[in-house]
Amino acid sequence: MSTGTTDVLATRHESSGAWIDIDVAAAAFEPDVRGRSTTDLLTFLASRERGRDMAMRLMDVAIAEGVGIVDDPAGSLPYQPLSLRCFLGWEQHWSQAAHQLVKRNLPVAMPAIRAYETLTRRDFPALRPGASFGRHPLYYTGNHLSIVADGASLPWPSYTDALDFELEFAMIVDRPVRNATEVQGADAIGGFVVFNDVSARDVQWDEQRNGSFGPVVKTKTFASSMGSVVVTADEILPRIDALTASVVVDDETWSTTSTAGLRYSPR
Repeated sequence: MSTGTTDVLATRHESSGAWIDIDVAAAAFEPDVRGRSTTDLLTFLASRERGRDMAMRLMDVAIAEGVGIVDDPAGSLPYQPLSLRCFLGWEQHWSQAAHQLVKRNLPVAMPAIRAYETLTRRDFPALRPGASFGRHPLYYTGNHLSIVADGASLPWPSYTDALDFELEFAMIVDRPVRNATEVQGADAIGGFVVFNDVSARDVQWDEQRNGSFGPVVKTKTFASSMGSVVVTADEILPRIDALTASVVVDDETWSTTSTAGLRYSPR
């Protein structure tokens, strides 16, 4: 497991739980391996097994010698993305969000919707994703320049009274790909990080019904947030549809979720 900060690329020593600055460890014990793979997150991820083997060697000796140990890295972006693609991965996610929008903005319609769904045991047709969802992955282009770092204050736009979070994960693509096969696409995924897609739900209702470009103009482009800890892809891909997550604020659990039911696997 690895995390990047603005100054340090640190890796977590699994058995001790300590974080090690691998560039400091490399300088002390293996100067020849120093370079971008010991200072830059994307280069480290792209090195795959070679980088992980290097990190494990350095961490073991660093722990034994007390070298390069740092506080838990947090409070900054692990790296600055060059682009952001936000995919719709779960039909249930779309359905739940659509139901909440109608409940908030058109509550008079909810009794009829509930009656239909009780009789048919299916979601109301207008609250399911469109037909394209069943044919290919769907995404919109997000704003990679408005991602907020772990622990930083999130801006509250003046035009909304209803901010909402969506606990998600982001896949970090660490090499250029184009017209990739399934194997090439999966191989380009270097790591995973917790991501929070923030939405202005009151604005979304208007943009989705009346806007020319859909609900991703003012609704979703003002801010997202990213965790500081990145987990390498080999740890996540084998169990991509069996992860659980929760949102806890001041010791109060606000929501729990899982990755079960993912429509399109990244593998």
